[in-house]
Amino acid sequence: MYNYQHFDNLYNNTRKPPRSKKYQENQRPLRRVPESWLMLQKDPNSYVVKINRTEVARYYPPNEQGISEVAIRGLYATYDIHLMYQFTRIYSCMPLTTTTGEVVKVPLNPHYKDQEQDFSAVLCFNSSDQLVVEESWHSDVYRFASTDEDKAKRKALKAQLEAYITLQMFKLPTLKANAKVDDDQGGPFGEEQLNSSVRLEINSLFGAFTGDISQVPEALNTPRFAQLFDEVSQDAFNMLASKRIYNEGNGSLFWKAQGYYGTKHPDEKADAQEKINDIINAITPDDHKKSLIARLMKYANLSKGSQKVALPQFSNTLPNRFHF
Repeated sequence: MYNYQHFDNLYNNTRKPPRSKKYQENQRPLRRVPESWLMLQKDPNSYVVKINRTEVARYYPPNEQGISEVAIRGLYATYDIHLMYQFTRIYSCMPLTTTTGEVVKVPLNPHYKDQEQDFSAVLCFNSSDQLVVEESWHSDVYRFASTDEDKAKRKALKAQLEAYITLQMFKLPTLKANAKVDDDQGGPFGEEQLNSSVRLEINSLFGAFTGDISQVPEALNTPRFAQLFDEVSQDAFNMLASKRIYNEGNGSLFWKAQGYYGTKHPDEKADAQEKINDIINAITPDDHKKSLIARLMKYANLSKGSQKVALPQFSNTLPNRFHF
């Protein structure tokens, strides 16, 4: 990321647009003159970078010990985040080297006001541009941890649905024969294809489940629920198979089997379809059971814990998913 000296040089080497009334004496354009919403501003004790007319970073000069401070505000909009990186080289979860040589990551929580803070992070650097962790901080980010109550609810729901789940293991040959696979399900950010009305209905049925195995809602023992369960099982299987097919060649098996992008030779299409069938048939009952249970926990709002736990400050690793 850029430091105080970078913006000091930029300010002093950029003149105020002489014919523009959009800039005050202490303001300079970051890019083109008409883009006054991208601006560098010199305050009495700092330089301020403004993107979309919003202060995103404030740079303070080094003190007598050579320690400089940068105050940063996290952003929401994708384009603003891109501009912030372009003009400051700041982005959320950026790696920084500390005074001990360790590399840590800095998340930038845009909801800093919820924690009664003025910034997402205030970072202090020595003269070698190394992060001084002891004098820096960032707004908390969180993970959701499972409580004993969460675990008990999952266990109780699995026990109640054990008969349905076991029946689907016996239906595995039918699930394989009826499998509908595509890269919309298997690719990155792939989405389930279950009808939204079915999802809403099964969510409402699970919503009556309190976690008490002795008080199972009658709705979970009806023919309609059994029908919904079959649909959920098939969709979970389709998505599991689609992801495994996509991962085998980064999605190339799908377009080869369909004859896209020059793959029109019958043998090549047949080979691709054969590989797809082999991947589908290789799915075991345990594979499907794990996928099905994960889907059921999602619909019952039990897939993640309910306890919000703050992650450590300046960790060298961050989970793939964390929350603001």
